[in-house]
Amino acid sequence: MPDMYKVFISAGDSSGDIHGANLMSCMKEKNPRIQFYGLGKNRMKQAGLHCLHDMSAKSLMWLHVLTELTTFFNIKKDCVRFLQRDRPRVVILIDYCGFNFHLARAAKKLKIPVVYYICPQLWAHGPWRVKKMKKLVDKLIVIYPFEKPFYEAAAIPVTYVGHPLFDEMHIKAVDEGTVSELKKTGEPIISFLPGSRRQEIVRLLPLFLRAAELIYQSNPAAQFLVSCSEEHYAPLIQDIVRQTTIPCKIIQGSAHEIIKASSLCIAGAGTITLQIASYLKPMVILYKVSPFAYFIARPFLTTPYIGLVNALAQETIVPELLMCRKNYRWLAREAMQLLSNSQKRQACIDELTSLIGEIGRPGASEHAAEEIVKLL
Repeated sequence: MPDMYKVFISAGDSSGDIHGANLMSCMKEKNPRIQFYGLGKNRMKQAGLHCLHDMSAKSLMWLHVLTELTTFFNIKKDCVRFLQRDRPRVVILIDYCGFNFHLARAAKKLKIPVVYYICPQLWAHGPWRVKKMKKLVDKLIVIYPFEKPFYEAAAIPVTYVGHPLFDEMHIKAVDEGTVSELKKTGEPIISFLPGSRRQEIVRLLPLFLRAAELIYQSNPAAQFLVSCSEEHYAPLIQDIVRQTTIPCKIIQGSAHEIIKASSLCIAGAGTITLQIASYLKPMVILYKVSPFAYFIARPFLTTPYIGLVNALAQETIVPELLMCRKNYRWLAREAMQLLSNSQKRQACIDELTSLIGEIGRPGASEHAAEEIVKLL
C-alpha cells in the first residue's frame, strides 16, 4: 500500500469550515493519498477530516478565551500532541488567528511547514503582527488582491488565489422556491444579516431592529427578514426580536435565498458583504464597538473602510459606519435612501456589478490546493 500523506488542518468558524472542506476536496482530487486531521465542523468532517475536536459548539474568539481557558488549553494540547506524534507533512491554518497562531508556533518548533490560507486581516488592523506572521508561517495563500503586495513588502512568500466564497456560490444552487415564498408577502423586503458569532448578534441585531422601527413608520408595506446562520443561536435571536413591535420573520440557514429575495440588506462588516454583493443587492454595512474599544482601536486602523466591499473597491460604494454609539437613526436614513432614491440605488447596483465582474470568479480552492500539494 502506498504511503499516506498526513496533513493537519485547522478552522474554527463556519466560513472557515466551508472553505476548508472545499480545499480538502480539491487536494484529495490532486492526491487521493492525503489524509486530513485537525479541527473543523460538519462540512470538513463530511469532506473526510479525522476530527481531533469538533468546533461546532466552541467559541474561541479572543474576547472569550478568558472564559474558556480549560477548553482552549485542552484543544491546543491535543493538537500539539498530534503534531509531535504523527509529524504531518504540512499544517494548514484557516483564518481564526487568535488560536491558529498558537498552532503555528508549535509546528514551527517541530520544523513542520506552515501554510496560512485566508489570513487574518492584518492589513486593516494589527500590522505590527506581520513580523510574527513572518516568523511562524512558511507560505501565505491570500484571497484579496491587495494582500499580496502587503505581505510581499514584508518578504513573506505569498500567492493570491481569489476568494473561495465564489467557489461555494458556484457549487451551491439557490432554492428558487424559497425565494418565491419569501417574496409572496410583497416588497420591499429588508433583510438583517448580523453575523454568525454571538457577540455580533448581540451588538448589531438590536440596532438593526431599532432602525427597522423607523423604516416601518415611513413605509408600513416593508417586510423584514432576520437571518439565523447557526441553529444554536436561534433562541438568542428570538429573544432579541421579541423586543420589537414590528413584524419580523426569522429564517434559519437560508442566507443565499434571503439575500436574493431582498430589496435591501443590512449587515455586519464580514464576508457576508461579498455574498450580498454577488447578488447585486444594495446594502448598508455596520460595525459596532464600545466607546472604550473605539478609543483604543481607532489609532491602529490602517484602512479607511470597514466593509470588504468598499475595501476591495477602494471607495465607498455602499454606506458603512464604524459605530461606537447607538446611532440607529443614521442606519434608518441610509436604508430609506437606498430604498426610495432610484438614482442612488442604481448607482450602488452598477458599482457592485463592476466589482463582482473583477473578483467574482470561482477557482480559489483549486489554486490554493495546487500551491499546497506542491509542498507535499
